[in-house]
Amino acid sequence: MIEKDKGEINEIVYNNTVYYNGKYRRYPTITELKGILDEIISSDSTTEYIRITLFYINEEVDMQIEFEEFMFYIECRDWFDEKDQEMHILGCLEPIDTPRALYDVRLGAILYPLCKDNDIVSYQKALEEYKDSLREILPMMMKIAKSEMELKEEHLPFGCFCFEIHSG
Repeated sequence: MIEKDKGEINEIVYNNTVYYNGKYRRYPTITELKGILDEIISSDSTTEYIRITLFYINEEVDMQIEFEEFMFYIECRDWFDEKDQEMHILGCLEPIDTPRALYDVRLGAILYPLCKDNDIVSYQKALEEYKDSLREILPMMMKIAKSEMELKEEHLPFGCFCFEIHSG
């Protein structure tokens, strides 16, 4: 059973990613993700964190690939300074457990933002920036998927990007 955390954003995430009375998890498509992000942004609230992990699944070749290096993770803290933010981004850019690493600090700043507790404006801005960055990120991921999954043109119609969303 998937538990629902308290709070408006946690409820939005739960309602859009869980079904059958909390027994199963749904993985939204890009269109659904943008709708969920819009709903979160319009809620005028924050939560402790949101983590969005992207993956590509292709039924024709019966494979799936997860993109941890393009994971979005926004965290709200009581306090942090510029140095803390920089160390957080650099730490996220060099994960130990993934074969692919993202070395783009500009993109890292979008994917791994920190915000102060209850700073709704910076929270909303970070979510908007992430939503906009998907135009840049998805083609990069498609290139990786094509290469690592050895996809041919005829396989592409049978695949899609999905998103695993957690909040707390």
